[in-house]
Amino acid sequence: MAYLPRAERRDTIVVAAAAVVRRAGLGAVTARVVADELGGSPGQIHHHFASTDELVAQAWRRYAGEEIAAFQGAVRGLEPRAGLELFFEDLVGPTGDGRALTLWAEAGAHAQLRPEVAQAYVETLDHLVAVLADVLGGRGHRDAAARLLMVGVGLAGLTRVGGTGAIPPHAVMRSAIDAETTSR
Repeated sequence: MAYLPRAERRDTIVVAAAAVVRRAGLGAVTARVVADELGGSPGQIHHHFASTDELVAQAWRRYAGEEIAAFQGAVRGLEPRAGLELFFEDLVGPTGDGRALTLWAEAGAHAQLRPEVAQAYVETLDHLVAVLADVLGGRGHRDAAARLLMVGVGLAGLTRVGGTGAIPPHAVMRSAIDAETTSR
């Protein structure tokens, strides 16, 4: 690896860790895997991060920030219902597999066990709720946005563990969107 100033090296590590999150989830982020992603050594990762939890938290912030920014760009000019259906598209379709939100569900599970990850998760949830509230019409819709997000993350977690037989995710998510967009 070429020499980079400390802040730049740390940022390249976070970018590589976020790529691992995107590809394989938070559980795949280890010093060895991130070092392989960079073509470096695990020792270099440990030199820049006091713990794997610190690295996972930073990787989650990066990943979630990029995803939220992409969504914000995609929903400009859309009606609220269309914007919500775009965000929850993997849950409202007939397959209802929830792929897009499974990383949020996984991050929630990690957050329950790791305080550093919990802080990052709560920060990104707050950001995403604000963005979804804007889709719904502004800050006065934060509660509705939070309800929809929690239903979506819960359904995504359910699809991840294969428990969708009794609960059809697409029907539940569509019903939640209907309830929040018609009650406005």
